[in-house]
Amino acid sequence: MRRILFIAALMAFSLGAVAQEKLYEVKSGIVTLEMDMMGQTVVQQLYFDDYGVKQANLSEFGGQKVRSIEVDGKNIMIDDAAKTAMRMPSFGAQANRINFTNLDEKTVKKNKIKEEGQEEIAGKPCTKYTYKVLMMGQAVTVTAWVYKGITLKSSTKTDFGEMVQKAIKVEEDVQIDPSMFTVPEGVTVQEMDMSMMGGGGF
Repeated sequence: MRRILFIAALMAFSLGAVAQEKLYEVKSGIVTLEMDMMGQTVVQQLYFDDYGVKQANLSEFGGQKVRSIEVDGKNIMIDDAAKTAMRMPSFGAQANRINFTNLDEKTVKKNKIKEEGQEEIAGKPCTKYTYKVLMMGQAVTVTAWVYKGITLKSSTKTDFGEMVQKAIKVEEDVQIDPSMFTVPEGVTVQEMDMSMMGGGGF
């Protein structure tokens, strides 16, 4: 069960959090990524607007599509087809978010950020970084390939193995429906029952 929670944390981490500052050098866009998760390929689409101030993640896993948004520091998972939504912790996503367009000395030192060269991902020139973050109390090492502040590829090494997410398509400066960033009208957000996750199983 801890593995399931950790995967949920990773998905929250990949979304990041609603920012109060510009995260990207692109006003709006859609980034389509693939990630191998528990032997299955998960397709994710990152939607963003206002230079990353607004973000949403649309994931398809096992035939089910789930949209993730960040509201008031909590991650909300929305199944638009079933008209259901669940609020869950962000698992430190907000604290772990790194603004690669505005790296300061404090962040570089805290996360042990190192620049590792250049590489092309999905046809875009990226800067490769390695850094460390805390996720559910566990220190993990992340390698990220970043284009204009947007992570197009990441490799996260944990006790459960390595999880790699890679962009296969990048659309820049496209119009995004504002409804992507909100809970649909009439849908009640349920609270996740963390006791169902095994209590002291960590």
